[in-house]
Amino acid sequence: MICPNVSSSYDGEKLEAAFQAVLQTKKRDFPSHIGGLKVASGNEFAVKSPIDNSISFGFFQEPEDGITDRAVDVAIKAHLSWSATDIGRRISYFKDLLETVRAQRYRLAAMVILSSGMTRDESVSEVDRLIEVISAECEKTDSGMKGKTGAWGIITSHNSPLASPIGHAVAAMIAGNSTVVMPSRYCPVPVYTLYEMIDKTGLPPGVMNVLIDRKDSTYEKLANDPRLEGVVISGSADCLQDMIFLQVDDELKVLNELKGMNPIIVHRPGDIDAAASKIISSAFSYSGQRLFSTSKLIVTADDGGKIVNVLLEKAKELKIGDPTDAGVFSGPLISEASAKKFVGNMDRIRGNVLYGGRKVEDEFTGNGSYFTPAIVTGLDDSSELMYMDQDMPVLCIKTVRNFDAALEELAETECGLSAGIFSKDRNAVERFLSESDARFRFVNDSNISLRPAVYARAEEFLK
Repeated sequence: MICPNVSSSYDGEKLEAAFQAVLQTKKRDFPSHIGGLKVASGNEFAVKSPIDNSISFGFFQEPEDGITDRAVDVAIKAHLSWSATDIGRRISYFKDLLETVRAQRYRLAAMVILSSGMTRDESVSEVDRLIEVISAECEKTDSGMKGKTGAWGIITSHNSPLASPIGHAVAAMIAGNSTVVMPSRYCPVPVYTLYEMIDKTGLPPGVMNVLIDRKDSTYEKLANDPRLEGVVISGSADCLQDMIFLQVDDELKVLNELKGMNPIIVHRPGDIDAAASKIISSAFSYSGQRLFSTSKLIVTADDGGKIVNVLLEKAKELKIGDPTDAGVFSGPLISEASAKKFVGNMDRIRGNVLYGGRKVEDEFTGNGSYFTPAIVTGLDDSSELMYMDQDMPVLCIKTVRNFDAALEELAETECGLSAGIFSKDRNAVERFLSESDARFRFVNDSNISLRPAVYARAEEFLK
């Protein structure tokens, strides 16, 4: 599948005003939402902004033992009447939500900036993707909507903090399912905000339930609950990768939106300067944390030296800093844990780092995890960086002898959601398109046009 380019336009002054308003919002408590009730445990933890760790959103409730089971119980009970509700009536709730999201586009984008560290463009695009998904799902009819439904778990990470969790939840609920949503522990505020908007539409209690935890075991517990009809797993966290192998019930439907290496092949690229710009964008936008961020570049020998030199030049021009600044290319890593992992990786391979991998030190970035993106070459194939995505701004370059070897390397790479090629060789492009089994493919373009919530269609939530 090749996706078209998608872009967002917006009023910078309105976004700035919305950001300042969100920034001034007082800290508050965020309980779990189960069956329409606010559930507190008394065991709370603070969530801070990756932009500046002195900014706290407030305190979230860590679920007590049995809360996750209770959420599934409630969702199963709510499903009985919800699935029997006419689809037109089900959709009506989300048409109301759609109007609210459109009206609060700038506020939501500002919240995404502050919660995730996405830039202004990326955050507006994240909100617009959610609008696209809800709008498309609100056009559904009874046609093609027959199948088994039930309670679904939706477990997502920070890579798409709004469009993926809410897009999937809306699609699942329109199909007649109830949901238990567990967003990222690092940036849950956008999902909690959308839940409050959904609740105001009058959605019946228990159709959507929301909770988070600091513990991987809670996410795994939900993913492995045999009472669920299915589970969405979207993102890049280590615990999400593990969940693919932990399913205890073969009947459980799993929609996998896991981040992978999203590799790119370079073979006779033609305009090297343009190709390098698009590769940099593909690899390092949102600090390499997008669902489609490229972690591996496969280059044929004749093109290796030329493309690498241009990549280095362009990487050195990137401005890393405050993502609210219109001139900034990319902001911080999502958490201190990610920063520690990044530093550890860089320390182990420092001799292979051609550029980057250093802490950004200036007046603004002292309270966040800001790093220059790293371009790496010469790693042994046994290095984890060569075959397992790290969810950080690292581009590993693998040089191969010819195009046949490039396709072999691609076949041995865990692509995840996408793969791309830069080439003026028509035969090479055709072979790439026919032999690559990546879900999304892009040719002579960046992967920025690829959008999260791959499975957000109601039909996917029927069995």
